[in-house]
Amino acid sequence: MAGQVKLSRIAISKILLATDFSAQSQSALKCAISLAKRYESNLFLVHTISEEALLTAEEVWPALLDTAQRNAEKSMAQLEQDKDLQSLPHEVVMSAGETWEVLSRLVSDQNIDLIVMGTHGSGGIDKLMLGSTAEKVVRHATCPVLTVGPRVRLLSLERFSNILYATDFSSGSLRALNYALSLAKEDRAELAMLHIIESLPVSDGEFIEWERRDRERLRQLVPPDIDLPFQPEMEVEVGDPATEIVRRADARNAELIVMGSHSSGAVSTHLPWTTLHHVLQHAHCPVLTVRAA
Repeated sequence: MAGQVKLSRIAISKILLATDFSAQSQSALKCAISLAKRYESNLFLVHTISEEALLTAEEVWPALLDTAQRNAEKSMAQLEQDKDLQSLPHEVVMSAGETWEVLSRLVSDQNIDLIVMGTHGSGGIDKLMLGSTAEKVVRHATCPVLTVGPRVRLLSLERFSNILYATDFSSGSLRALNYALSLAKEDRAELAMLHIIESLPVSDGEFIEWERRDRERLRQLVPPDIDLPFQPEMEVEVGDPATEIVRRADARNAELIVMGSHSSGAVSTHLPWTTLHHVLQHAHCPVLTVRAA
């Protein structure tokens, strides 16, 4: 069983916003600006021109790339008109190439602390921000990733007042727990800690025992000396993790979901990409994924 996490204040001095200028990217921008203000962060506004999207006859490709570049510059200039953004230190980066390669290089070169990106899915999976690119970002980014999905409601951006942390007790969840606890402390937020039991108990008695056991495991994750504004609520449910995480977040009016991730392709041990994809697509609040160190 994973032990207690040692709480340390999270540092978010550099935020990378990956934008495709969509409506979801605008919502992600608002989240990025809010966090940049609160943590006095430098903000990197990044747009990649996907070469795959421009695949065509070799003789016309340069013209298409030039047009895409000009359109991107125009959209970025409009984005920079945001009054809140103008008051923050920020840098614009536009580059042609495979999206994850561009983001990965920037994360490494600039020591980025957080990636923020909007996700949208016409037809279920957006070709850029949901699917292979988002999967690579969540699995492999060395820093946490905050995604703003297509169903995210308009939220108060001053702080996160209600946070849901989902865990399977794996070691990969502990780094995510540090973020959940730190944000709950600094934002004076309510915090719920959720574990989903996937196996169906054979009897009511077995479920009661499993629930008692897992609630205690959740309690033991919280450092006894942490100064939280509210006592964390421990929740244990039985069912499909993807469905239950979204359901419990809705029931609590959560403003942020926090989950662990692994470069192996799983989100915690029992949360595969299909589960996270469902959460990103259906959650009404942003989702913060934190990869194991």
